[in-house]
Amino acid sequence: MSPLGLPRVLVVHQQDLAIAGIAAFLRGSRSACVIATTADADQAVGHAQALHPDIALVSSRMLSSSGEPLLRVLQRTCPEVRLVAIVPALGLAEVAEALRSGAAGVVDEGAGADVLSDAILAASSGRSLLTGATAAVLLDGLDPRGGTRLTPRQQQVLGLLAGQLGNAEIASRLGIRPATVRLHVRHILQRLGAVTPKQAVSLAYRLGLVRLD
Repeated sequence: MSPLGLPRVLVVHQQDLAIAGIAAFLRGSRSACVIATTADADQAVGHAQALHPDIALVSSRMLSSSGEPLLRVLQRTCPEVRLVAIVPALGLAEVAEALRSGAAGVVDEGAGADVLSDAILAASSGRSLLTGATAAVLLDGLDPRGGTRLTPRQQQVLGLLAGQLGNAEIASRLGIRPATVRLHVRHILQRLGAVTPKQAVSLAYRLGLVRLD
């Protein structure tokens, strides 16, 4: 945090005009302290490592010099920095990829100032933020009818995964074989657009599919 108690923010975008607009808003609203801006991905990593910002606002389209998404590079090299992805449009592929790449929040480039402020506030307090519009994109993309497309059994397995049970424990609890549990987990990952069970549980919490007791 800055001396005034505001989150210290690094702004990274490939367009100078977007950088100027975001930085001007943050400074004018006094919702964050902008410590650096850059349109260069590799320089962004250097800033993150040297300046230790609380939050990095990063365009999801930014790639490192090796061609790897910048969000993933920052997640790996600076895990203590909370990432908020700025996506060009709220499409399922863009949002899901940003979440898989470690973003704690996802905002549309065309979102209002209040949405950006909410994302920064959520990230700085250690929470994740999916706006109503972002969550709707994910849910609508998971099923044309607006549902999750998880069967009742898959929902049971997801809930037990959220309770940190392993496959063998889940199988015992549900009276099914571990191989069947693994099959359910694979289908859950596919339908939630997740890579690991941990990511599936994290996304399920964000979407309200499972809740903390």
